[in-house]
Amino acid sequence: MTAVRVVHVPGRTPYARKLRSTSIRVLNATDCDGLDVPRDTTLSWLLEQQPWDQLDVVHLHHLDFESIDQLAKVLAECRRAGKHVVFTAHDVTPVFADQATHHRRLSVLAEHQVPFVCLTEAAEVEVRSRFDARTEVIPHGFVAEPGAATRREARQPGPTRFLVYGSLRRNRDVEALLHCWRFARHLRDSTLHLLLRAPSRASMAEEAEAWRAIREHSADRRLTVDVLAFPSDDDVADAVTAADCLVLPYRWASHSGQLEHAFDAGVLPVAARTGFLPDQVAVHSGLVDDPVWFDWSDGAEFTYGARLLTAMEEAHAAMQNGWQAPDLSGFGAHRRLEHSAVLTAYRDLYADAPAVGGR
Repeated sequence: MTAVRVVHVPGRTPYARKLRSTSIRVLNATDCDGLDVPRDTTLSWLLEQQPWDQLDVVHLHHLDFESIDQLAKVLAECRRAGKHVVFTAHDVTPVFADQATHHRRLSVLAEHQVPFVCLTEAAEVEVRSRFDARTEVIPHGFVAEPGAATRREARQPGPTRFLVYGSLRRNRDVEALLHCWRFARHLRDSTLHLLLRAPSRASMAEEAEAWRAIREHSADRRLTVDVLAFPSDDDVADAVTAADCLVLPYRWASHSGQLEHAFDAGVLPVAARTGFLPDQVAVHSGLVDDPVWFDWSDGAEFTYGARLLTAMEEAHAAMQNGWQAPDLSGFGAHRRLEHSAVLTAYRDLYADAPAVGGR
């Protein structure tokens, strides 16, 4: 079988990079017939390079920073060249763009008959209700390579180690987390590690309150703040493996790769019950413990801090009382079977997806 040639837009995430096999050839970060394909391929790069003879499928992921005009142009070029396009709907609710722009962007994909991959059945229901699009459910799958988690060392007695990692985004309330954690009477025997992506002036303006909170609390020796240009897979894996609890303070979200990473590493998630996160947990029913949930969905904003703090205190108590993750070797076996099914589903979709059309 000839391997299908796929370019991911973008290709930086573990989710995109793992979608490779003997029958799926990922072109990102490779030299393809003399063409240097960047890891973080953009729509602009596709329009500038016109690499249609070198690829079979354009797999779209996070399009928050891509213009609708360029998206339409790429889809038109794919239609002209007879190329397939697939879109994974990681974010049904936008993280960066406004809702109207995000909806229009996804509507353009639906109008061009691009199939939507939904990570959960509940997401598929919402996508179908909002867009007249072909859909298929393929779960998120692993973030850490199956089997790596079995090397995690048993937790030693000591402070509970909380972790937050990634970029500072408006859908994550890091400042409330910092204020609650630092002054919480019952969390004094705990530490907090922030592993952050390097800010730009644009992101600092967007997240000024979070950065002010970080500066305010940085004097606390229990707080460690690491800023890296772009944390590597190893950087993130080391941080997660060294943690006890991964905190996901989402104000809103659709799905979470970090939630999957916590399960891979045997770390207890402390997570906002929002979007389709509970549906992601249900995919692994009986194989993982439920996260320590807190609910920010009812609009009672003045109680959100209390709910977050209560969840962190519950997780802290669990750690101090000897909480252990469920059988990681068994979960690794589950992940390997799941990944095989994910690759088969994508290979079939890449082959069966019609060339981009229009209405």
